[in-house]
Amino acid sequence: AGVDYLFAPDYSAMYPDGYTYKVIETDFSRKLCGAKRPGHFDGVLTVVMKLFNIIRPQNAYFGEKDFQQYVLLDGMVKAFFMDINLVPCPIVREENGLAISSRNRKLSEKGLAAAPKLHEILENESSLEQKKKELESSGFTVDYITEHNGRLYAAAFLEGVRLIDNIPLKG
Repeated sequence: AGVDYLFAPDYSAMYPDGYTYKVIETDFSRKLCGAKRPGHFDGVLTVVMKLFNIIRPQNAYFGEKDFQQYVLLDGMVKAFFMDINLVPCPIVREENGLAISSRNRKLSEKGLAAAPKLHEILENESSLEQKKKELESSGFTVDYITEHNGRLYAAAFLEGVRLIDNIPLKG
């Protein structure tokens, strides 16, 4: 496969303490995606800190598609004085604007045709309530659509598949 190095530890190597010790963020991790997935970001922060401590990278690259995760990891790096440069990577999108995700494969052809409406509606100039109504009338079940620290975040279900997206707020 052309791989130069592979790090693939098992559970006992990564959690010799049985996951007794964890990294916990007590504010932003409990909002947006974290509001419905308690403990999810504790696991993300813990395993990424462990990887950073083992690998000791100078740079670590994280996609802006899950901007909440990027913000939490950036906060962790700063809070624990880790000598790592976190580099945000722009969302990669299909030509139609849909954020590329492995979850997109779970959508039918009809769902794939409708999914780009999520990004399209986020980009329009309407109110949050209007955006929610537009998403619902386009076949989405909205989990949330909200502004936080200069960004607009959304999560919505389409054909039972949870899609997320975000954009920087204009102006």
